[in-house]
Amino acid sequence: MVVKPGIIVNREDATSPPGRRLFGAHPVAEWLRACPRAVTALYYQTGAERRLAAVLRAARDAGIPVHPQEERALSALAGSRRHQGLVATAQPFTYVPLDQVTAPPARLVIVADQMQDPQNLGALLRTASAVGASAVVIPKDGATAITAAVEAAAAGAAAWVPVARVTNVARALRELKKSGYWSVGLVPKGGANLYTTTLPERLAVVVGGEAGMRQLVATECDFSLTIPMQGHLESLNASVAAAVVLYEIVRRWSFGAPAGVP
Repeated sequence: MVVKPGIIVNREDATSPPGRRLFGAHPVAEWLRACPRAVTALYYQTGAERRLAAVLRAARDAGIPVHPQEERALSALAGSRRHQGLVATAQPFTYVPLDQVTAPPARLVIVADQMQDPQNLGALLRTASAVGASAVVIPKDGATAITAAVEAAAAGAAAWVPVARVTNVARALRELKKSGYWSVGLVPKGGANLYTTTLPERLAVVVGGEAGMRQLVATECDFSLTIPMQGHLESLNASVAAAVVLYEIVRRWSFGAPAGVP
């Protein structure tokens, strides 16, 4: 059902349009670039036409219905006040089979084990896009799915980075090994030094969630890496630690540092 311009929509209202929600300028803009057919309707804040002109033009060019709305209506649609004047409805997020994104020449996969904070997973997706990872792997249970909050935190990266959602992370790591990947777990202490360890040519980097990596998953890792810490704290936020490690891996690969088996 189309929402008429100016009508206030709340989440309990029967007129609330169906579909997945995207909110924020970057997530909406990136989905319009990457896959406009996934976006079913666009709602923008009345009076913000000039600021949002490029996004509105892209939506209209793609034949997507565009509706002005009051700020309260957008907050209700998004389930958040952090919508930046832009909310879209879209088709359900599509997860990909793991084997579809790990065939050569793909060489970097990120595995997030039980990451429950949408901000962490969104930041991880953003880093994954920046370093050119071929996929992010998440479990079906005990972790956040790709939600509107995750997409907002990812600032549009979820439109570009394939996400595989698996039943069993440990089994997924075994499958990755069969495809030629070495699995490396990020641990706050006790692992090999990130800056002095030789890195293999193909890596599945395992990042634990807010409570850390599960033991069963850790036992499937071929080796572990630790970021040397100079201050009083023993660890970094999960997504920050992942960013440090991933950029170091890509730097080594990019500048021809010797690769091999740790």
